[in-house]
Amino acid sequence: MTCSVSLDEPPINSYRTGVLTRKIPPIRYPLRAIDLFCGAGGLTEGFKLAGFEVTFALDKDKDSCETYQLNHPEVRVECGSITDYSPAEIAAMAGGRVDVVIGGPSCQGFSTAGRRSGWVRPEDERNSLWEHMLAVVSELKPRAFLMENVPGMVYWKAGHFGAKILEAFEALGYSVTKDILLSADYGVPQRRRRLFIVGLLGEKEFTFPEPTNMGGWRRDTLHLWEAKRVKNGLERHLTVWDAIGDLPPIGTGPGVPTTNYIEGRSTPFTRIMRGDETELHDHEVTLLSADHLALIHHVPQGGTWRDIPPHLLPERFMGGMRRTDSTNLIGRLDPELPSYTISTQFGNVTSGCFTHPYEDRSLSVREGARLQTFPDRYRFIGSIPSRARQIGNAVPPLLGGVLASAIAQAVGGPKAQVVHKRPVVPRPAKSLPAPHPTDEATRARMQRQGRRDTAPEMRIRGLLEAQGFKFEVDGKPEPGLRRTADILFRQEKIAIFVDGCFWHGCPQHARKTKSNTKWWADKIEKNRERDAHTCETLEAAGWRVIRVWEHEEPGKATERIVDEVLSRRTHGGLAVVVG
Repeated sequence: MTCSVSLDEPPINSYRTGVLTRKIPPIRYPLRAIDLFCGAGGLTEGFKLAGFEVTFALDKDKDSCETYQLNHPEVRVECGSITDYSPAEIAAMAGGRVDVVIGGPSCQGFSTAGRRSGWVRPEDERNSLWEHMLAVVSELKPRAFLMENVPGMVYWKAGHFGAKILEAFEALGYSVTKDILLSADYGVPQRRRRLFIVGLLGEKEFTFPEPTNMGGWRRDTLHLWEAKRVKNGLERHLTVWDAIGDLPPIGTGPGVPTTNYIEGRSTPFTRIMRGDETELHDHEVTLLSADHLALIHHVPQGGTWRDIPPHLLPERFMGGMRRTDSTNLIGRLDPELPSYTISTQFGNVTSGCFTHPYEDRSLSVREGARLQTFPDRYRFIGSIPSRARQIGNAVPPLLGGVLASAIAQAVGGPKAQVVHKRPVVPRPAKSLPAPHPTDEATRARMQRQGRRDTAPEMRIRGLLEAQGFKFEVDGKPEPGLRRTADILFRQEKIAIFVDGCFWHGCPQHARKTKSNTKWWADKIEKNRERDAHTCETLEAAGWRVIRVWEHEEPGKATERIVDEVLSRRTHGGLAVVVG
């Protein structure tokens, strides 16, 4: 593509690099960028949305390079490590003028996910990849650069490492600004926090774009965030169901990938993502193991591993993890909130909050891409795990486009406002699409979400039935009670309640939460008060109340119940009530 010279170019400026004074060349439009560590092309897609021309991309992952080339056929793509090329070789392959260098050096070396010891392993070669980007910037002298990474990159070594990076770019003559942005604040339906470092050639400082959306993280402060959002005149955060509500059910098996959308369930977001596409692609999942399927059956929307009865959890949860720990492992997405960070493992339900809101399965490849704001025309190459990795590694294109537009305005002069526009941010839907149709398995899970028919209850009932006992299920021992008994021996006047440890304040697990402390404490205290009232009312009426905590082994709990039933039968229902 031949770029013409703008008629409204500003005068040529100068900048200092050490003791040398260089001239900033005239501005030509559109502005041109190259993408280092390009991955599947999230940043490139964003910069193209903002009107940039991208001429060169580099990544060492084969599947990522094929995905990138498929979606950006006009860009020269090199598949190899940046360490294999000199800055001069990259400059030659860039094909001439470069206005902006963009890239996200591999972040796993600084990521808080999957740490084994300490914050960062110093010997990890990925920790020094930013230096190669620095060398390319030094060679090309672009008007600006953008580096993306996890927040840990600047926090390591008490911030000294981050300061070292900023100082290195400043020594090249750049005014450098950094910020940690929440993607959901810019129209991405995902609570993803990432570090962005922007450098402008010369003394002008970059100003990060203002958010368009607002919302809260913690359940006990959502009302405060909503009041602040209304006061500031911002849109609410887009939700999971804003983003994927028009994608059809898949079920619990891999099946045959569906190519049909659900018509009549679109939102402003899904309409932008679909564009002119009529056929759905990449709506595939990996088959869950029977063990993992059994676990997520117990997790409600917005819930995590804490909602699973302890005796059913894998052994690794029984040691160093507390029931009250704030973690999203084995989490199910809440359809009315943004998703958590879409990581490279979003196809694995045990590695984070990646379970579908309504179905017992992981997110599909396309659902992950939607939550990352990749348009539906964007196709991915490789196995399902490879495609998930490419999507999770990417910068959300919509956020990339917002930043690209701001960079263009900062370096491109008056005409940049016309050539490089900020991408359209979808408005949240006024009303969300209906949930997926429920099958028998989903109905059973929704019952469990109502705290009924939990695994401990079902196990105890089964053991009692195996011994020939007859009883009622979910019955009210006395009129006017708020609670129903999970198991009821009406003739013997025995009411059994199988209670969740966390929700009912089990003495053995009664520890403060790491977050939302007051909200949880108030809620649990109300449950305790209700439980105490129920016990007092029943005992006053001559009932024997037996509480079984979900952490109890079902066989031993059943023995306790059987002993009480037989005792009451032997003594004609006159057994002494034990507290």
